[in-house]
Amino acid sequence: SDVYPKALASRQVDIAPLGGVNIRRYINQYGPEGASLLEHGLRDDPAHLYAPQWVLDDPAKAAALAEYVGLWARAIEWVNQNPETWIKEYYVGQQGLSREDGEYLVHLEGEQIVPADWSEVKKRHQETINLLAQELGYQPYSVEQIFDNRFEKLAAAALAKSQ
Repeated sequence: SDVYPKALASRQVDIAPLGGVNIRRYINQYGPEGASLLEHGLRDDPAHLYAPQWVLDDPAKAAALAEYVGLWARAIEWVNQNPETWIKEYYVGQQGLSREDGEYLVHLEGEQIVPADWSEVKKRHQETINLLAQELGYQPYSVEQIFDNRFEKLAAAALAKSQ
């Protein structure tokens, strides 16, 4: 969506989250007027799979999710190993982007990481939960309530099996 770039361009907001090619296009267009990026030092594109509890409680659906997690990890590995094909076939061929935009996105994403454990992810999420709870006047809760640890090792195991 281009809501954020338009809001920035029309000076409705001073700062907004941008992603993908919107970053490149915004800086190319408005950089000469002083537009810049704020570096935050974190990957802001983590992949999370959200599912309602009733899906996780259903053994067949949970098994399908487990299979998906393994396939997702192998797909990430393939993209990391085949960036030129990914640019040509996906970004240009499927998404209709220019080759330059595809190259920019591959560079922006860098090597995608499939974590073998979620300790750092959970730590960051708990910090976010605590901050938002404090600022919004809610009770914080444990990050363990929103992570299903049955899936933690599956992606790394799928990668190990495929090598």
